Amino acid sequence: MYSIEAFSTFTLMRPVFITFLVLAVILLIAVVLFKIPKWITAFTISIVSIISIVVCAQLLFLEGIIVDELNLSGDPASLYMFFAITLLSILNLLIYSFRLEKRRGSA
Repeated sequence: MYSIEAFSTFTLMRPVFITFLVLAVILLIAVVLFKIPKWITAFTISIVSIISIVVCAQLLFLEGIIVDELNLSGDPASLYMFFAITLLSILNLLIYSFRLEKRRGSA
């Protein structure tokens, strides 16, 4: 399933992108649906979001270098997952900020 020779597309980084995507979705669900626990702060969400975006950007860059050296094609799914991770990370920060302001305004 994940190999260098699968359809001449380099897919070995795909599980890492999926892991970060699942992390971003879990954080979004925690921020949107549940009462915000004390351990979820703006700092926590910011750090998780920044680390996710930076690591995924580096993975995408390194995947491009590897693909070029092996004369394979890139994985478009990884690019789309990077965009989704970036969007969800920014969305997590915005939703948390709006919920925090709403909670402060009603208190």
